[in-house]
Amino acid sequence: MSRAAFYEALVHDSILNGLGINEDTVFHNWSSEERPSNENAFAILRWGEEGGPIWGSEVDRGPRDVTVWVHFPSELTNDFDEVTKVLNRMDVVLADLRDVSGNDGYTLSFVKVGGRSPDLLDEGFNTITRNANYAVYSVLS
Repeated sequence: MSRAAFYEALVHDSILNGLGINEDTVFHNWSSEERPSNENAFAILRWGEEGGPIWGSEVDRGPRDVTVWVHFPSELTNDFDEVTKVLNRMDVVLADLRDVSGNDGYTLSFVKVGGRSPDLLDEGFNTITRNANYAVYSVLS
């Protein structure tokens, strides 16, 4: 599933860092009712289902679905273009990943970029948000 390579690519990209996305603002499966950051954008990675084996392929299993939620505190902005900038850069970073070894014992083979949500308001976090879907293909290293 290579969570590590996926995460590392996002938190170490200099352009995403300039947009506020880094090790302090990207979270796996955040479950608290309080938002994790009040001062800048943050992203929550929701790891979903994993497909079965793909026969005759170098990939061990079908893709692992990942939904990335990007939030901006409403006090900072109500401009969804800011959210879209982050998602656009994430698409570029993730689509460029090929055969990247992660420190979790998996090699990320490639990422397929999927669709996106409409503009949304998260009343619980008091943020503006959108999400993007990805399919992560990986092999056990």
